[in-house]
Amino acid sequence: MITAIKLLIPILFLVSCAPDEFVADNDYDPENPDYIPPIVSIVDGITIGQTVTTENLTIEYFGNLSKMLFRNRLDTSNWTGWTNNLFATLNYMDEGDHTFSLQGMFTTGDTSETISVPFTVDAVDGPSLMFFPRRITATQGETVTFSIIAEEVYNLAGTEFILTYDPATVSVENVLTGDIFSDMGDIFFFYEDKPSEGKLIITSAVWGSGEPSYTGTAVIAEVSIQITQLGEIDIIFDGSELFRDPDNESIQINTTIPGKIESY
Repeated sequence: MITAIKLLIPILFLVSCAPDEFVADNDYDPENPDYIPPIVSIVDGITIGQTVTTENLTIEYFGNLSKMLFRNRLDTSNWTGWTNNLFATLNYMDEGDHTFSLQGMFTTGDTSETISVPFTVDAVDGPSLMFFPRRITATQGETVTFSIIAEEVYNLAGTEFILTYDPATVSVENVLTGDIFSDMGDIFFFYEDKPSEGKLIITSAVWGSGEPSYTGTAVIAEVSIQITQLGEIDIIFDGSELFRDPDNESIQINTTIPGKIESY
């Protein structure tokens, strides 16, 4: 009788531990019958199709479980690293259409679907003069190119402006005319680089029969700059910039947007 009981106990133990009766209680375990994969949601900062009136933006989000990791990117830039931050700050956003993308991940490595939110930045009221892009990240020795843009101008026939820079950190490699006055008439485009003074002077104008002029947003010049030193480098308008109409009357410039290079 005792021998029979001893034999029965292991059998009961094996039956009670049968795999088909195992119930996982770990929310992060895909084997759990109640398992829900990672899900991310944006709770503040942007909505689909929103027009944002600032170049800097903080977006808040969360996941469906605690201890999740997140990564994000703007447009087609590189993804950020995985962090537990519940917000993303976007700086120096350019005018126009953008897409913010977000993805979450459990600590087990299971990732969520990527959510993407299209939105528009309209932070600059014209008539304005601005760098595009506002910011460029590059390495020392690299040559980068900025477009200098006339933003939301009306009846523009000529412009002159001076860019100031630190000649110890960058050098001007080339300056090309933009398309703002293309096919309108006789075009004048002139630039003078003064590296000893850290100044780049650019003049662009159009004239001809019918008093040609431009209305809208277009590129005045393309400026190529070589980075000679690491760090944050600002290239700014010196405050003397001018817009002129076909009668040589001054057009008010509401704002100027400088360019920034981040070299590390």
